[in-house]
Amino acid sequence: MGYQPKYAPQKKKGPSGAAVVLALLLVPLSLVCTGKLLSFLYHTPGEEIQAVTEPMKTPDMSISEQIGDFASIQLQNAEAALDGVLHETQPPETEPPRVITPIPADAQMGPKPDSTKYGQVQNPADMESVLKDAAFLLKDDPMYFSASAELFADTPVRYYLDDSIFAVTWKEAHDKSVYTFSEVKIADPSQLRRHLSDGAFGSGKLYYPTEMAQTVNAVVATSGDFYANRPAFGIMAYEGQVKRTVEVAYAETCYIDDKGDMIFSYMKELPTQKEAQAFLDENNINFSLAFGPILVDNYQVRELPNVYGVGEIREEYARAALCQMAPLHYLVVVANWEGDQPDDPTVERFQKVVAATGCKMAYCLDGGQTATVIMDGELINRPAKGEQRRISDIVYFATAIPEGG
Repeated sequence: MGYQPKYAPQKKKGPSGAAVVLALLLVPLSLVCTGKLLSFLYHTPGEEIQAVTEPMKTPDMSISEQIGDFASIQLQNAEAALDGVLHETQPPETEPPRVITPIPADAQMGPKPDSTKYGQVQNPADMESVLKDAAFLLKDDPMYFSASAELFADTPVRYYLDDSIFAVTWKEAHDKSVYTFSEVKIADPSQLRRHLSDGAFGSGKLYYPTEMAQTVNAVVATSGDFYANRPAFGIMAYEGQVKRTVEVAYAETCYIDDKGDMIFSYMKELPTQKEAQAFLDENNINFSLAFGPILVDNYQVRELPNVYGVGEIREEYARAALCQMAPLHYLVVVANWEGDQPDDPTVERFQKVVAATGCKMAYCLDGGQTATVIMDGELINRPAKGEQRRISDIVYFATAIPEGG
């Protein structure tokens, strides 16, 4: 702002609405009263004086009484009109625009989240106000998370909310296992991302999931398919390009398209790299996850295969899944034993709990010691053997608000 003299002339303001109403009502009122007074003063002797309003019909009312009655009625009308101006309903304040910045496809990390947007509560009921604040982002999407959720062993509910992402993470006990859920709603498809160690396919480097999540500024992250540990399985796609296609006879693949939707290919489909690339191009695929099996497809609980290439689906292991609830609405699910819940589930038992969330799509990621959930760079679940495993990749959700707003 430029310098202004201390006594700079002020800009004149126009008349207010109240002043206009007073002028329109009181000026005619004064003219009418003046006219009535003159008519009384100059009327012909013996001529009957006509009342100007109903209350002035009494014949024996004095001139001053009739004028006073008339003036009182007009002033009441003016007061009512003035009150209407002063108390007229103001238009509701409109929300400021929520501006987000889509993350470039080739970006190696997301913007840094605002640390003040994280929070946690011990009682799920205390999330009611947070859910209300997140309504602009959730719109009409029902949440799987409930303010009446029964938490495992007094563990907290953690959350993050800004103009582009809402994430809530909590634990529940189901069927003798502890399930860690992280429900995420994003504003733009670019916020669902995959990170490969050192940011390149085939780098050969392995890191803890928390290390990679911190590196890419993940709000929430989960372990991926650990592609480096099984080079001969499934269709591996990254940045829209097929990197390898092997052993699809016993493999099912999950793809994330440019709308953020999960799409599947089943066993024996897309057997060649050429066919796989054509599928990627046709469906605008950003990246794939090659583990499986598919658990839920378009709300239908999938009948599990008798034979599957990885995951020891009939045995008890810690499990992980990526689920889609609705457009840009996801659920990460990890199950393992913890505390007084002694079991790791089979895929069949895991599938029942996952399907009960009401998800539209669900796909198994690498389990066992790999299966992890990270929020704000912190490990949330208890991994198998009680500690993280170094792996090659994660799936994560990022804010789309540039650092500093």
